[in-house]
Amino acid sequence: MSTDSQLGAIVIGRNEGKRLERCLASLQAQHQGPIVYVDSGSTDGSVEHAESIGVIVVDLDMSRSFTMARARNAGLIYLADHYPQCSLVQFIDGDCELARDWIAKACDYLHEHQQVVAVCGNRRERFPNASLYNRLINLEWQGTAGEVAACGGDAMYRTDALLMVDGFNETMIAGEEAELCVRLTATGLSIVRLDVAMTIHDANMLKLSQWWLRSVRCGHAYAQGYDIQRKWDNGRHYKRRQMFSSLAYGAVFPGLFLVFTSMLFSVQMPDQWLVLTYTSMLFLLSLYLHMIEKTASSRSTMGNSAADIFLYAYFVALGKFPEAQGVVRYYTNKLFGRTATIIEYRRG
Repeated sequence: MSTDSQLGAIVIGRNEGKRLERCLASLQAQHQGPIVYVDSGSTDGSVEHAESIGVIVVDLDMSRSFTMARARNAGLIYLADHYPQCSLVQFIDGDCELARDWIAKACDYLHEHQQVVAVCGNRRERFPNASLYNRLINLEWQGTAGEVAACGGDAMYRTDALLMVDGFNETMIAGEEAELCVRLTATGLSIVRLDVAMTIHDANMLKLSQWWLRSVRCGHAYAQGYDIQRKWDNGRHYKRRQMFSSLAYGAVFPGLFLVFTSMLFSVQMPDQWLVLTYTSMLFLLSLYLHMIEKTASSRSTMGNSAADIFLYAYFVALGKFPEAQGVVRYYTNKLFGRTATIIEYRRG
């Protein structure tokens, strides 16, 4: 068990039920310091359970638009105000369980590497074979060890660095962790991924509609992150490639394909134009095949089976369609002055 007096932990959640119970138990098993649970309007007894085991509860003001960034910042502010000695903070989502000995390993690494501002480890799914979509997320969590550009919702940070850059951007409904990391690394510090177990995640994603909504949220995060960071020199290219790739493969290319298809059925064309139209359609299809091949090639060094490699690559291509929807949603909201609301893919 970690006795590091410089560490505080922040858990965020809403109606996580048994998942939250596992999360808090895993934290208390290896950390004796303050644990702050930020609740976002739960009705399943989450608050009562947290209080019953001695966890500090902060109720998020739900009269304002909810974002996970708001919840994390609320926990960070509470920790800084009430436990100023906590120079390190471990964030963990309420649907995750902390891997054994993670706290000690992460604390030791940050104490030994003062130039590192944040550290994360390996995340895996609790039930990767429960559905095709759980399996996809489990593959998505894979990554290589070493210095990285960003970490996710589960990570250990230096508290003073977070406060210096004003924490997470509360306007972002997704992707707030990566955007924060752009600002953190701009200070000259680095982020490191360790090749050790960190958390066990419970996605409980069982339907195509859930996967689709999660991908819409991803596209929204690309667009919002790009829009926020493009005015700064250090972030002018942030998520630009991902956003335009989503738009191209998810909207522009399919639109062109439909135009060509309609021309075949509605316009009497000379033979040379007919050949050009078919060639253009085949070229558009080849772009998707090339993307699948390129993605599969990049996964070949990660020890995945051939079936998993193809599955992941196919869904990367398919995911461009909902991602484009997310990009369009962001800019439509911005055009009409609407506040974006969180896109939930899982209920219960």
